[in-house]
Amino acid sequence: MLIQVLLAIVFAVSITAQQNSTNVTVADVARAFTAAKIVPDVLPTFNPSSLLDVVFLDNMTGMSVDVTPGINLTEQQSAQRPQFFLVSNDTSLAGQTFVLVMVDPDAPTPQIRHLLAPGLMANGSLATGATLVNNTPAISEYISPAPLAGSGPHRYTMVLYIQPSNFTTAVSSVVNSSTPITNFNVSLFAQELGLGSPLAGNFFWTGPNASSTNSTGTNSTSNATSSGSSPASSNTTSASLGNEDLLFTATAFASVMFGVSVMSLV
Repeated sequence: MLIQVLLAIVFAVSITAQQNSTNVTVADVARAFTAAKIVPDVLPTFNPSSLLDVVFLDNMTGMSVDVTPGINLTEQQSAQRPQFFLVSNDTSLAGQTFVLVMVDPDAPTPQIRHLLAPGLMANGSLATGATLVNNTPAISEYISPAPLAGSGPHRYTMVLYIQPSNFTTAVSSVVNSSTPITNFNVSLFAQELGLGSPLAGNFFWTGPNASSTNSTGTNSTSNATSSGSSPASSNTTSASLGNEDLLFTATAFASVMFGVSVMSLV
């Protein structure tokens, strides 16, 4: 129990402390989508106006893993539902509601729907990365990547749309919690519900035996990762802390910030 509490503290601190480290631009993301053939395989066009930052927590290492477009992640690193952040200069988005969709276009029955989360709102500063917070349950809960043995890396693609006012009543006729997650089509879904073009997007590669945490996928020629990283961090994937290190780091932080001692958490 103590380890879990301290890991949660370390994760929260790492995200907060490194919130404004991104140098990736919307043009970088658009180029990465084209280079990986997400355009046109998943989307007919993609012209984002904002950035979608994605941060996983690797439970084995306790480190946050920042998704820059085209990064290659292991199944372990992407096992838990990530946190999502919206970065934008458009202040009008502060009052908007959003729909986030994650798909795998490289599954045997493409596209597999890995997440469909409506009712998201931006909490915090859009300029540095506002956390996207759920106001309603997900229609499709997060399903972690698990590509079949022997397959190449899959492109796990996430896109964010502005949610129209009639979405809640209209969506049930298109997809609901009992709808099969296979043979989904995100572009058709967006068209049927009048979502318009994606506001932002991101993607990562995961293969059955993927091990790299800081390079682009096998089939990606994106250079987006070379220019920086998203609000979470550029260095969080390059280090691994043991339990003793995590205890020391988190305990020191808890003592300074909250006046909490290790004994009080045991």
